[in-house]
Order: sequence, then C-alpha cells, then structure tokens
Amino acid sequence: MPWTYDDYPTSLKNLTAEVRRKAIDIANALLEDGYGDGRAIAIATAQAEKWAKRRDKQIAKKNTGGTTGQAVADDADKGDEESIHVLADPEESGWIATQGQKRVAQGRTKADVVDKAKEKAKSQKTELCIHNKQGDLIEERDYS
Repeated sequence: MPWTYDDYPTSLKNLTAEVRRKAIDIANALLEDGYGDGRAIAIATAQAEKWAKRRDKQIAKKNTGGTTGQAVADDADKGDEESIHVLADPEESGWIATQGQKRVAQGRTKADVVDKAKEKAKSQKTELCIHNKQGDLIEERDYS
C-alpha cells in the first residue's frame, strides 16, 4: 500500500516533516520494487535518517511533553552506523535483523535475533529498532 504525506505508518510520526517525507518517498519506491510494507519502512527510515544526518538536519521532532521542553537526544552523539532493525522474515518463517540493505542476523525466533542484533548494536554504538510481524515499530533501544 503506497503511503502519502498525510497517511503514513505511525513509526514515522516522530520524524521531522522533511525526514518523514524522504522516508515515505523511499518506502514507496521500495514497495514498487516488491519489498513488503514492514521491510520497506525499516529500510526507508534508516536511509532517511542517514540522509538527514549527512545534511546536518534535525531527524526527530522536539519533545514538547512535560515541563522541561527538553529536546530529543541529539543524533550527533550516536555511532556512525545505521540503525539495526529486527523484522519478520518475509521469505521464511523466522526473523531477520537488517542494517541498511544488509542482513546482519537471522533465526527462527524473534528473541534469538533480538539478542544477536543487540550485541551488534552495542558494539557499533547504534540504535536497535524492533518491529512486530506486521512491520510496525514497537520498540527502540539506543546503545550509543
């Protein structure tokens, strides 16, 4: 299902409008190439974040909740590696971890793949994004 700038996955809601638009454009191109929704969003999010980082653009919206008005942690402190995403494997009945377009781990159970991906994210000081079977982002862990 192609997304629009007004109708997009909830996992993109905390991105700035410019980065979210880039992610939507990338995801729609991946859909046209035959990628599944969840994998397309995971790859598109990572690529859009990388695009923004190279241009010194703000990636996430500022946190306006609470009384401090403190901004979301600055992405400049993160490692240089792209985020790692744990997703259901569309080709087999298991789970995979991807970093950009590279598969970094795979296994039968989600827990096994999360454990492998967590160790890699820690060693690279990057973010681990965990998705459900439908491809929606359900948890983010920052190891920077």
